[in-house]
Amino acid sequence: MKNRWQIVIAIFTLVIIQNCIATEKHGSNFIKGNIKASVVASSGKNFNFPEQTPEFLASTSNCGICFSGGGTRSLSASMGQMRGLQQLGILKNARYISCVSGGSWASAVYTYYKSEASDDRELLGVDPGKKERKNWSLSDWGSSLKHSNLAHPATADFEKMIAGYILEGPEDMAWINAVRDTFFKPFGLDKNNFFSLDSSTVTKIINENRSLQPDWNFSDFDIPKEGRPYLIINGTLLWPVELEDLDKVNRVLVQFTPLYIGNPFALRLKERHHWFKNQYLNTGGGVLDTFAFGSSGPDASPGAWLEMPAQYGAFSIWHASGISSAAYGYDESKTDIKGLLPIENYWAVTDSEKSQAVSKNQYFSDGGNLENFGIMALLQREVKKIIVFVNSETAIKKDAYGITIDSDIAPLFGLNDSKFPNNQVFVADDYASLANKLWDSYSKGGLAIAKERYTTKPNDWFGIPEYEVEVLWVYNAPVKDWIAQLSPEVQHAIHKGIEGKQPLKRFPNYKTIGENWLKLIQLNHEQVSLIADMFSWSIQQDSNIFEKFLAPVQ
Repeated sequence: MKNRWQIVIAIFTLVIIQNCIATEKHGSNFIKGNIKASVVASSGKNFNFPEQTPEFLASTSNCGICFSGGGTRSLSASMGQMRGLQQLGILKNARYISCVSGGSWASAVYTYYKSEASDDRELLGVDPGKKERKNWSLSDWGSSLKHSNLAHPATADFEKMIAGYILEGPEDMAWINAVRDTFFKPFGLDKNNFFSLDSSTVTKIINENRSLQPDWNFSDFDIPKEGRPYLIINGTLLWPVELEDLDKVNRVLVQFTPLYIGNPFALRLKERHHWFKNQYLNTGGGVLDTFAFGSSGPDASPGAWLEMPAQYGAFSIWHASGISSAAYGYDESKTDIKGLLPIENYWAVTDSEKSQAVSKNQYFSDGGNLENFGIMALLQREVKKIIVFVNSETAIKKDAYGITIDSDIAPLFGLNDSKFPNNQVFVADDYASLANKLWDSYSKGGLAIAKERYTTKPNDWFGIPEYEVEVLWVYNAPVKDWIAQLSPEVQHAIHKGIEGKQPLKRFPNYKTIGENWLKLIQLNHEQVSLIADMFSWSIQQDSNIFEKFLAPVQ
């Protein structure tokens, strides 16, 4: 990965030299003076999740959906997965959507979109009919992708956008600003607005801050579309980034949600020096109101509507998703270009009484630099049924050495965990069953899918208790039954792509970086449309499985 990102930076340099563009200026929603916000502390392992009101729990089923990282590949796959679930009428039944990186581009826009698409049907796209599938050429598939579709930005020229922002500065906002302009602006989400849960929550925020921030009004806040699952965007706090040994960099989960930001589980990090005194950093222990993220805290015990110095500007939904997708963070924390890492003012809720003394700029990065599926946030909340869409670039295969699937899955079972030593939540013996079930369903021509029941292994790094959970794993792999529905031309192109040949090279496991020549993350229209349709069609074919998993509240 490190060499890959060095190549990426070289591409950035070429783009800056050859294709310098003027980036659009976005006036910041500056905040002066003080604000009032709530700080919610956890007591040991008794976590407080502010969204879990009696009304919320009574009106939603205890199930959640994870949309994994994977850049524009995951964005495109997620659109199809959402479309399939929406067609079955069950997407709304999920209590939570937990997402990472490219999965967060899809999930955040789906939750908050304001323009371009008039409704969810237009946003998620329309399935072609049986006759269209059988007759469409590759160009037909390309033209079927509309500007109003959620994954259309996957075809945008992202590297030109980010190159302009690197040149303009500040460097730590370059990726985030490019994410905003590429994936959020088309849907009316490029303003420097706060994001929140609903109009009632916004009313409370405005009323409590009326004397301190008299200019705040509803237009300063983005709220979700009606009937959305509660959104969790996962990011990673990196500390300390100055160390030369990658294994010594601590990585801690940070959750960005409509009501709050933080990590309910407290961790005390230690930096070991051979010659100097050890240093420590407290993290987590509770959550802070989302609109107050970046402030220096109240210098008081956790509580409701505490006064504190305001942060510099509004923290927006695109900002959270930009952090969640800053995939270079894990490598660049060890290089000379760590200036590109997102930086945010941070303090732990456990330090609330001395927050202004300890608050400090810390480095943040992609949620996938810690856990690429978003499952930890749902296990923390003891969600009973979880669908995990593994939108991986790793093709499933079987040889004399066994079954190959995405390498980030094994550490969840305590296997091959040198990169993720703190990620075990399931017993090792259960890994083989998952791999075998995925292979069996794939080899039979259907969606690569596996339904498993686990007793979680308590995890003190993420604050996950022991409990029973059902997980439905859905893996990104070719669906032979779907391929058989297509025209001979498209079938031929897909089979050649699976073999690693153009024009659909590596279908559907497109590379996260550099799939298309001299393009950073850009996909072609037909690449987007085909992977989306594969998942939408396949999910509807397995409707009985998904409908049982995402049943409405009883």
